[in-house]
Amino acid sequence: MTAPLHAAFLSLLALPGATQAAPAEPVPLYQPLKDWVVGCDNTRECTALAADTRADMPLGIQVVRGAGSDGQLQVTIYSRSSLEGPLQLDGKPLALPLNEAQANGVVYWHASGEQAMTLLKALRNGSQLTSQSNDGQLGSSLNGLSASLLLIDSVQGRVGHRSAFVRPGVASDSAVPPAPALPKLAPFVRPEPMGEAEARRITEVVMAATAGDWRDPDADWTPDSAQAYALSRDTALVSFRFGCGAYNCEYVLYTTSRAHPEQAKALQFENIAGQEQWGDFGGSVGYDPDTGVLSSFILARGIGDCGVDQSWRFDGERMQLRSLARMGSCSGSWPDKWPVLWRTQD
Repeated sequence: MTAPLHAAFLSLLALPGATQAAPAEPVPLYQPLKDWVVGCDNTRECTALAADTRADMPLGIQVVRGAGSDGQLQVTIYSRSSLEGPLQLDGKPLALPLNEAQANGVVYWHASGEQAMTLLKALRNGSQLTSQSNDGQLGSSLNGLSASLLLIDSVQGRVGHRSAFVRPGVASDSAVPPAPALPKLAPFVRPEPMGEAEARRITEVVMAATAGDWRDPDADWTPDSAQAYALSRDTALVSFRFGCGAYNCEYVLYTTSRAHPEQAKALQFENIAGQEQWGDFGGSVGYDPDTGVLSSFILARGIGDCGVDQSWRFDGERMQLRSLARMGSCSGSWPDKWPVLWRTQD
């Protein structure tokens, strides 16, 4: 949060009550709050995620709520361990009916709508959610949950409305600001795949033409992998991969004329406000010529429970941001649960 935005949110926390919605904060937004994190995307759909980095065996808790009067609410509690006892709130059984399911070895409990609201009210009054498993006790701190829910209310303009999590009021939910429309990406027209001979020629020419950008005169710094793809009938994407650490690599990408690859220039990306705070391009990069999607997955540590997951598609001049999810706290969550910060209609 910027300083003025943070001050405004703290003033909400201090109020004994609220009668009308506060102005919605700018999005995308990503904010740690004690043992939780909140991420809200460009449509003001928000995710709150338990992020207790001190938990040896965390129990995942995810809250997702869409914006607008018809925004859907879903709470998911999940674990990869085989559970041997009921969910417990501060050592006592959580006496609420939840929908249980299993998929790919993961146990889930789901609650939606009013059932989810009831569950969140119970969790807000506790300090820790736990369960016994075949690996021992699983648990996650609830410290920061109430602040996370209040921030979601503020982002979605719900404070003072009947559907607010924390500061409900008498204002009708019909007056809650609607969700912004999903942006549309430029349509993708799949070009004929590039042949091996053309790809080899283009990468060799681009490597020679751009060596001054990346070559270190004091080190043998050359790409260990070079790839070329057809972005269109006339334009190619060229990717050079350099040194890799334990689980992340460095990349340099260019676009160029297929007829004149010596004219290569650095690949341009769409600029999204605040994106520089969320992570760099790199890690593990791939391009899918069948869908036109360029992806970047950066791991903050090797087990893959934190980092940045991004994708783009080419609009003829630059890469348009297609999706972005981020998890800055390494607390046992896997990427499909990370807070989403950008979505499109693609």
